[in-house]
Amino acid sequence: MSIDVKAQGEQNSIQFSGIVVEGDSSYGVPGAHVYIKQAGKGTVTNHAGFFTMPTQVGDTVVVSSVGFAKQEIVIPKRDDLGFTVLIEMREDVTELPLLEVFPYPTKEIFEEAFLALGEQKDQRIENMEKNLSQEKLTMMSNALPMGATGNYKYYMNYRADQIATQYFMETANPLLNPFAWRDLIRSIKKGDFKSKD
Repeated sequence: MSIDVKAQGEQNSIQFSGIVVEGDSSYGVPGAHVYIKQAGKGTVTNHAGFFTMPTQVGDTVVVSSVGFAKQEIVIPKRDDLGFTVLIEMREDVTELPLLEVFPYPTKEIFEEAFLALGEQKDQRIENMEKNLSQEKLTMMSNALPMGATGNYKYYMNYRADQIATQYFMETANPLLNPFAWRDLIRSIKKGDFKSKD
């Protein structure tokens, strides 16, 4: 059994922190993974690209994010308790080959199906023409809800009304006024609403 004995005052634990940025820009990379390769534990960067985590001297820290090449940093032996770095991530763009998807397995079968269409009109084409007619499009555009500008104007007018009337009493609803009901009933009994021929 071997025991790792440290000399008095020698520090093995280091607080590793830093900012992960895009290349040579000052834009932080949010959500980048920063983990210790040997231990399999780590953290992620915040919205500004900052991170901090405890490490040991000699740990290999891997920094990775989608769209960027991985970077590895070995924690050096230091006299102080912290190690801070600025990590510039390099873009790693992978272009996938073009993939074309066809509904028919071979060109010959496609030609047969296309020629079989002939001059007959497909039901889908009729529906498309009906749904894209000018009167149908006009009807749909009139039924659309307000857009961003309309919603903004509505909200700003609403807030302006609230501010303008915040110190005024609310207007009373005449249907809840018992005196208005009394006057209405008296008028009906007197015949004020009868039509005079």
